[in-house]
Parts: sequence; C-alpha cells; structure tokens
Amino acid sequence: MLISIVRGLAFASFASLAFAVPLACAQSYRCNAGGTTYLSDRPCGGESNRTRIGIYGPSRAAPATPYSSQVPDAPRAQEHIKYLPSGCASIVEAIRTAPTRGARSEVVRGLQEEYDQKCQLEDQEARNQLRQEKTQQQQRKLAERDGAQRERQQAALRADQCANMRDVIALKRKRESQLNGKEVEALRELEKSFNDRCIAR
Repeated sequence: MLISIVRGLAFASFASLAFAVPLACAQSYRCNAGGTTYLSDRPCGGESNRTRIGIYGPSRAAPATPYSSQVPDAPRAQEHIKYLPSGCASIVEAIRTAPTRGARSEVVRGLQEEYDQKCQLEDQEARNQLRQEKTQQQQRKLAERDGAQRERQQAALRADQCANMRDVIALKRKRESQLNGKEVEALRELEKSFNDRCIAR
C-alpha cells in the first residue's frame, strides 16, 4: 500500500513538471478586471487592462553564421606564354587557374609533369624571345632618351648662336652709315641667316 502511494506521488510530481514546462515557456499577461489583478497566459479582454509580463524559459540561440570558404585568386599569367605553342600555353593556363577551379594537388602535379615533358624546349625558346623583346624595348627607351637629350642640347646651342647673331646685327645697324659696301652686304647676309635659322623656326 505504501509503495502504491509513493508511486502515485512520483507520477503526480512528474505530470506537474511536464505541464509546467510549456507554461513556463509561454507568454504571461497581467490583467485587471473589476479592480482585481490576475495573471493569464492569454491576452486580456480589454487593451487597457492588459500588461504583458514577458516570455519565460530558455532564450533562443542565435542562428549560426554559415561558413564560406574563400576561393583563392589565380596568379598573374606569365609574360612568356604569348610565345608558347597553343598546346603548351593551354597546359600553363590550366596550372595557373587550378586553385580557382578547386583542382586537387595531384592533378596540378600531373599537369606540371606533362608540361615538363612536352614543352621544355618550347618554354626555353619562349623565355628567350621575351628577353629579346624586353632588351629591344629598353634599347628603344634609351635611344628616345638620348635623342631627346641631344635635341635639348642642340636647341640650347642654337639659342646661344641666335643670341650672338642678334647682338652683332644690332651693333652693325647702329653704325651702318659708316660701313662700306662689302660690310653692308655682309650685314644683309647675316640678317638673312638670322631670319632662316632663328626666326623661321
């Protein structure tokens, strides 16, 4: 008999806890009716008589931020590729873009071995052509720089010569009345040279 009573009490306690959990997680309202305040799990009849107490129970966990792996950028294409045959250039491009395509390391290793076997000589030739191109570009830049420097030097020299000729012409014109025929003729030639060299330019 005692055992039955104990079991009954245990079942009643378990049942009360089972019903208490949903109630603890429900919303509660403080209502006022006829001057009497009471708690209710449902909204009160009048909006003015309703006061929301809050939500009981464990708070909801924030949703986890989904993980996204960043795809690595492909390295810059090598300059000598433009001199490679199309087959070799395709293999080089496949190796370069392998990280962005998610290719496995053994795939990349296989492509590299294939390139070394098939395109070793072509690779050397392409790199030699690239070096020659860069050398020619550097030579053109040096030639352009030297040419610009020579032009500046010649312009400075021409300016000095024109300044000297202008001074001589001005001096001779001041005393032109004292010059003989040959000196006047020389002055006219100097003026013509000055006009052709310094004014026409």
